[in-house]
Amino acid sequence: MKYVVLALAMMIACAKSEHREARVKYNEGVAALAKGELEAATTALLDARNKAGVDPELRFRAAFDLGTVYAEQAAKLRRDPNGDLAKALDFAQQAASWLADASRQRPNDTATKKNLAIMRARVQAISDELRKGENKLEHRIEAAIKEQRGVLDGVRDAWLEIKKAGGTDPLALQGSLTHLADVERGIVAEVGAISDLASDEIDTIAKKPEDKRTDEEKVRMVQLKNIELYLQEARGRIAEARRKLQDLAAEEALGRAEAALVALKRAREQLLDPITILRSLAQDEIEIVRDTMTAGGDAKLTLDPSSPKQEATPAWLEHGALAERQSGVRERLEEVRARLAAAAESPPPADGKQPDPQQAKLLERVKVALPSVVTASSEMDQAKSGLADQQLTKALEHERLALEALAKAIEEFADLKQTIELAYADQNQILSLLSPEAAKQMPGPERAKETHDALARNVGRMTRLQGLIADQLAQITQQPAPPSDEKDPAKAEAAAKAHAEQLEQAKQQMARAETLRGEALAALGKLDKALAAAATNPVPSATEAKTKIEELRKLFFSVIEHLQQLIRDQGETRDQTTSSNGLDEFARASKLPGLVTREEEHAGMAKSITEALARQADAMAKAPQQQQQGGPDAKAFVAAADEVRLAQGAMTDAHGTIVKARDAKQTSESLAPAVKSQQTAIEHLENALKHLQPPPKQQNQDKDKDKDKDKQEQQQQQQSPAGAGQAARDQDAAQQKKRGETGESDSSVEKDW
Repeated sequence: MKYVVLALAMMIACAKSEHREARVKYNEGVAALAKGELEAATTALLDARNKAGVDPELRFRAAFDLGTVYAEQAAKLRRDPNGDLAKALDFAQQAASWLADASRQRPNDTATKKNLAIMRARVQAISDELRKGENKLEHRIEAAIKEQRGVLDGVRDAWLEIKKAGGTDPLALQGSLTHLADVERGIVAEVGAISDLASDEIDTIAKKPEDKRTDEEKVRMVQLKNIELYLQEARGRIAEARRKLQDLAAEEALGRAEAALVALKRAREQLLDPITILRSLAQDEIEIVRDTMTAGGDAKLTLDPSSPKQEATPAWLEHGALAERQSGVRERLEEVRARLAAAAESPPPADGKQPDPQQAKLLERVKVALPSVVTASSEMDQAKSGLADQQLTKALEHERLALEALAKAIEEFADLKQTIELAYADQNQILSLLSPEAAKQMPGPERAKETHDALARNVGRMTRLQGLIADQLAQITQQPAPPSDEKDPAKAEAAAKAHAEQLEQAKQQMARAETLRGEALAALGKLDKALAAAATNPVPSATEAKTKIEELRKLFFSVIEHLQQLIRDQGETRDQTTSSNGLDEFARASKLPGLVTREEEHAGMAKSITEALARQADAMAKAPQQQQQGGPDAKAFVAAADEVRLAQGAMTDAHGTIVKARDAKQTSESLAPAVKSQQTAIEHLENALKHLQPPPKQQNQDKDKDKDKDKQEQQQQQQSPAGAGQAARDQDAAQQKKRGETGESDSSVEKDW
């Protein structure tokens, strides 16, 4: 009996000790919440909730305050113009879950019930906002780019037909050119409507005093003003293209339409993150390097003796044209530099609050990357001067130095997934450099240097990936289990078990990633030895390394992400193929091998996506309960797989056409069939993506929302002249687009917007 009493006394003492510790943690969380330190508050309150034991008061208060913290985090992201709505939805759902936990403990607490109802409404609102998105600035710019690209393709086709006919019948394509002019009118009206959206957002931010604006709002203001400038330029170019089309001047319209597309892309670029823009600039710089070499920048470069000789240098290889392209790339880089410099020079918070840890890390990356961006800009400026002075060898050296500086800057922003992407791109470049085609186009010493440089970068990335994988594993391990809304103990236990299984799967994913990383590093080591030994073929080890990196890529990117990226990549390849189709045989000779390689990569990715979709369809058919609420079912995965399979077939057709054009010796093969096949592939990929999107809400609910929205818009138009102007532009854009699709012309309107 004595021992029992002693044991009970010890248990009570331990309980009191744990009880006091839990309340101390709770007080720390409340203090952090009062200071606005949301991450610290979350950590302390979760710790208090986990250690609350049988303390009902503490369990309730910790759950209620956790709901408050997560609600504030969701609200903070929604207030941010560039905030991640998907993450905001996650925070809002966690807030609702914790408030539901508090409500179960005190069912009659009025404040808890009221806040729970508010959070559930916010969860629904954020979900609707995520599904909506179609009237957002980013979406409409993307749609305008797609429309303008279609016009550009039409003008190019018409120009090629006129060129083939020798200009004997200038009225033969009058109907096509007039139709394209009508489509351009619709696009120029839509671009005006987009410009109004940007102006309205600028006005909203401008209403705040400058000292009250957040850093994100200041950056957004700069972005919006730049967008307006490029949209105005695009409108002017589109209007010029329309007038030239009406005058049946296809060649002049082609230049204006292409300039308009470039301006729209630059407007879209203002909304992209720095690493995405820098990667795009690096690709453009690579093209300039290749063209400078072809134009004579590398004295050791020799052309294939069987290629036809040209009496005059093609226009796109003229020194002035190359200098203009280099100047354009540098201007875009300067925009990125200005954005990074503004972020790096931003003063600390006036209230003395500590910055968000994630933002602090990003700011450190910006400060480290900025000198490399400045170096790249300086090298591009010197390259432009060299091109303008016809000193191609000097220009080529500065172009390469600019590329090296860009690569260093890009690396500073790369997270786990982006580092894997960079490694994958460089490994593809290594295989391309080891190919027979590269041997024909590039001298041996130059190929060897680029191959070793890319190999060294990937070896360094494998080391960095080890730390990034370890960091992500630590985050997974520290992630607490979310509270459950289930009142049934059996269901709550099942939910907890499901969470534990997900956690274990994530840990296994990290373990698999580390294994693949080690295998990729070993393969790169074998590649290094093979390159050092002249008698050893380096291609097998390079291919093995690519396979391991590709498996890493598949491990971290969802099927939908791969599908979205493939649509973008195929679109860019289609643009390049279309552009190459308008060049003469000599001018496009250096373009075709790269197009062949890109199309092969697209087909390979399409095959991988098809197999992944098929596996998911099989798994879901065997276990229907695994389907997420509102997500695609097994039939959707099957339909998506069929569409991607059709896209793969179209890619194969495009690849065959480009190979035929590349290998043609006597006659110039048209690339038009390849462009058509590429467009078909894009359409099938977009159809696959639609199958995987969440189903829309019921039509009746949508109609009710549309009615309420119409009433609100009418009231806003009566109160705001700017809103009425935007509505008028939206209506005109829709009408002009309809006319363009039906071929109708509006001859009564003489002036552009």
